Amino acid sequence: MTLARQVADVRTSDQLDLPVPHLRGGRAETVVAAPSDELPDYVASLVDRAQAVRDRRVAPEEDNMLKVTGDGRKAALDLRLVGRRPDPTGGKIAAAADRIAAIHVANADRVYLDPSGDPSPRRGAMQFVFCDLGTPTSDRWNVYDHLKALLVERGVPAERIRFVHDATNDRAKADLFAGCRDGRVNVLIGSTEKMGVGTNAQDRAIALHHLDCPWRPADIEQREGRIRRQGNQNPEIEILRYVTEGSFDIFMWQTVERKAAFIAQVMHGGAVAREIDDVGDQALSYAEVKALATGNPHIVEKAGVDAEVAKLTRLRTAHQRDQAALARTHASAGARAQRLEREVKLCSAAIERRVDTRGDRFHATIAGTRHASRADAGAHVRQLLATEREVAGSFAGFELHARAERHAGVVTIALEPSPVTVELDLGELAEADPSRLVQRLEHRLARLDRDLDDARAGADIARAEAERAAARLDQPFEHAERLAKLVERQAELERLLAPEPEPPAVQPPSVADRLAAVSAAPVVRAR
Repeated sequence: MTLARQVADVRTSDQLDLPVPHLRGGRAETVVAAPSDELPDYVASLVDRAQAVRDRRVAPEEDNMLKVTGDGRKAALDLRLVGRRPDPTGGKIAAAADRIAAIHVANADRVYLDPSGDPSPRRGAMQFVFCDLGTPTSDRWNVYDHLKALLVERGVPAERIRFVHDATNDRAKADLFAGCRDGRVNVLIGSTEKMGVGTNAQDRAIALHHLDCPWRPADIEQREGRIRRQGNQNPEIEILRYVTEGSFDIFMWQTVERKAAFIAQVMHGGAVAREIDDVGDQALSYAEVKALATGNPHIVEKAGVDAEVAKLTRLRTAHQRDQAALARTHASAGARAQRLEREVKLCSAAIERRVDTRGDRFHATIAGTRHASRADAGAHVRQLLATEREVAGSFAGFELHARAERHAGVVTIALEPSPVTVELDLGELAEADPSRLVQRLEHRLARLDRDLDDARAGADIARAEAERAAARLDQPFEHAERLAKLVERQAELERLLAPEPEPPAVQPPSVADRLAAVSAAPVVRAR
């Protein structure tokens, strides 16, 4: 390390403190899947195979530790990869499908910006799914196609689920990553090798899923570096790691832990010593996954408590949003009811005041001149508005007020007091048949009865909506007590699972101490 520091200057991500998305909860979430009934027997058979390899009872080309390890990793992912019956509950893959689909639905309406900075017409977030085993193939069952089928069953559109393996050249891969950035792809599934270094598709990435554990801590960093990087428009992201309890996952995460301990010590530098310190923060996260795979009851309980706390916290947030929406609904519906009630009064009063002008009963007064012809009344209004801004008169029992807004090119004719108003542009007034102007007023007056019925019905609906909102307002969160207890238990489990401090090293007594002890000891003589 001393020699390395003379020629290398290493800066880790926490030292650089780049503007990357915040990880929800401050660390990756571990999802534990219960083993199937057949998995313990298969793991036991791996132990027998390993013993046979160690005793050299099988030829290396027939079986070896690398093959045993590979089969153990496959079985931890899905027993079908080793020719056994599948887990009836679906195992890790079904658990991952549930979480991926839930995140997809929760973020389906999320809006992102396109490269120009404008809101993109395509909505929805994107998720990475990493799996190095069970890659797509056409001649046998594979994890990728099975996961896609499960996602489609859960409502994720098939055309929005893509495999990185489908991109067979640089151009196809560039188009695939562009689809991830612009919203055409919502779920991208791939291996560390094909979707690690060089994958620039983080713009909409909201979650990353580890279906299996790679061999190297650097592979974990490369995977998670696809989402925790600059350019991601999500302020908060999720990273989920899936393990099968009592499976070969323990060996994988233990191996990564051991490697991460040394790498973290070297990369962080610090004081040079002849011994490697305990594992760093990242390696402790791997140790937690390893303990989960062993079935540690406290950690397994914490995983369940964490999930329940997260679920209830989301429900509480939804409850708070619902209460805010109810308050807005109550206010807006109440205001709408009041407005419609005023309209009911106006329409009722206007109907009582309305005078029949049909047929020969027509008459109107425009600027003091009485007209018995619709054409004459309309022509008089048009003539006056050509030079004047306002015209007054009377019609059908109401006061007529016509006003020309020449800067806007609009003429408004109102009958007061009533809700009847007719609006037309100046060009239409000049070119239309004069009698049409009066006929529009008569048609509008005839609609007062229908307007009254609509206003009454609308007021009743608005009042009912306001009453329903008021009945649900100020209701407490029904799971508040349970959430408080779970948060308290979560804190207790964190204390129980906190690493115990190392006991102080016992120094051997010095020569002087030993001589002093001998001198102080009582002398016993044989008789």
